[in-house]
Amino acid sequence: MMLDFYVVDTRAPAVLGLKACLDMDLIKLVLSVTAPVETGNVLEEFADVFTGIGLFPGECTIHLDPDATPVVYPQRKIPLALRARLKKELESMEQSDIVTKVTEPTDWVNALVVVEKPRTGKLRVCLDPRDLNKAIKRPHYPLPTLDGITHKLAGAHYFSVMDARSGYWAIKLTEESSKLTTFNTPFGRYRFRRLPFGIISAQDEFQRKIDEAYEGLDGVVAIVDDILVYGRTKEEHDRNLRAMLQRSRERGVRLNPEKSTVGATEVSYFGHLLTANGIKPDPQKISAIKEMEPPKNRAELETVLGMVNYLSKFTPSLSNANAPLRQLLKQSSEFLWDKQHDIAFQNVKDLITREPGPILAYYDPNKELRLQVDASKYGLGAVLLQEGKPIGYASKSLTDCEINYAQIEKELYAILFGCKRFHQYVYGRQVIVESDHKPLESIMRKPLAAAPPRLQRMILQLQKYDFTITHRPGKDIPVADTLSRKFLTYKDSSLSEGMDMQVHTVYSNLPVSDTKLKEIQAETGKDSQLTQLREVIQDGRPEERRKCPQSVSEFWNHRDELSQINGIIFKGKKIIIPTSLKRRDFDKDPCWTHGHGKVQTESTGHYVLAWNVQTNRGHCW
Repeated sequence: MMLDFYVVDTRAPAVLGLKACLDMDLIKLVLSVTAPVETGNVLEEFADVFTGIGLFPGECTIHLDPDATPVVYPQRKIPLALRARLKKELESMEQSDIVTKVTEPTDWVNALVVVEKPRTGKLRVCLDPRDLNKAIKRPHYPLPTLDGITHKLAGAHYFSVMDARSGYWAIKLTEESSKLTTFNTPFGRYRFRRLPFGIISAQDEFQRKIDEAYEGLDGVVAIVDDILVYGRTKEEHDRNLRAMLQRSRERGVRLNPEKSTVGATEVSYFGHLLTANGIKPDPQKISAIKEMEPPKNRAELETVLGMVNYLSKFTPSLSNANAPLRQLLKQSSEFLWDKQHDIAFQNVKDLITREPGPILAYYDPNKELRLQVDASKYGLGAVLLQEGKPIGYASKSLTDCEINYAQIEKELYAILFGCKRFHQYVYGRQVIVESDHKPLESIMRKPLAAAPPRLQRMILQLQKYDFTITHRPGKDIPVADTLSRKFLTYKDSSLSEGMDMQVHTVYSNLPVSDTKLKEIQAETGKDSQLTQLREVIQDGRPEERRKCPQSVSEFWNHRDELSQINGIIFKGKKIIIPTSLKRRDFDKDPCWTHGHGKVQTESTGHYVLAWNVQTNRGHCW
């Protein structure tokens, strides 16, 4: 049937909104462009693969903690209006060998949950396995991610997506495991003969079975029950599709034709749109965000920002627009929604509409990798590229402690952040790291012992990566620069734990009393030369000596060794003493004299405290 649609430019309210039209099946979003490939014959040939419920080879065992205490639930009340339909559904499941009646005693009896599907009204019989799940020993099978498989899609032009029908029910349980799933109904007890939904180990078991089913096939990957087939050419795609369908027939996998897309140039897969050119955001997610109403509480705001963050890798500038909204999530902030939040909320929606962002290219293991990084006062930014095309974006805000890092520490921290964020791509590869902070080139060539404590820890963590640092002006790496200034709230406490632990170790092992340390800290703050030096360390030194403030130019030759911890300036592991303090001030300090520390004169004319951190025994360096 052909329908005519008329678009009217008016402010009158719509009779039906997008959501209502979708719920009533009046319209459907078409997310793929079907290529003119002749797949009809292939699907007819494998018609049996698209009917019935599958059955993987072998049986599945649910492993329990031997010390677990069985739980028996009484029958839950079922509304009278649902009883007849529930009985009919149980009979259907029994005929399909999904469940069977139980007459013998069982240690475990779970509660029954009946879910009515909103559109079809069909009942779904589920367990409430909360107590059983606490006793199950999960196998922890590795679950794939989209980021982990996209490198395989480089060069692919044709795609098919298949949905495994009633996935978990294709796994048969052993007799003993089946008894663990016993549940009570108004019509007696039943137990599942197939793996039920809700069991904590179900996803692990299914992923293992699906991986075994398609092991060794070219152009086939699966994330749980979503199976992706791809090929660089029509012929290659069709060949891979036929092989996948044949293997499905052999291994008992059954597919849902209503949820499958065959031979397309664009497909929706795991929340993304896969194309020949790369990855795009899923149009349905964009539509969902555009239709969102302003959140009414903190929980709703977290949901909104969660969906927005999904799009951040496609639209880096989103983080700047949603900054006022993120402030409301702080524990110290009360949730008070006002005009500025309305503006920010609308700006986010406008950006999603007007700025969907570039397509992220597929990672190609055969192409050169470049990691561009930058650090601003409050954030870090990184972008991974191949042939000038972005593979991924990343940014993070600095914690209150990290904001106080010296600029060179922040710049090296940006490299560490980028390497860890894109670890799956850069590990084991030669990578060119591009930064606008030229001092990084020299600091990486110096002996480890010559670096400040925090840099030492970062350098050690970077040893597992094979990279070369290249200096590029900030104008040549605009994306990384923008990300560092318009950062996202990416959090990974493990990233900085090691650095701060190293600094704490050095600081806490100083052979100087707390009283004397506080005095050094106070006098450093009064010393105009050291105060300016501290600012240069914090903000980043100039690239040339002539641009360095005259008052601190004498420290130029030691520029890569300088750092500041808690307001005290260090040269490597030596404290630079303010001129107001004299050698004799330390001769009276019991902690210092007990540690046999030395007060010596540097080439700058300043006294320094020198000691051996390992033995706490002082010596001249």
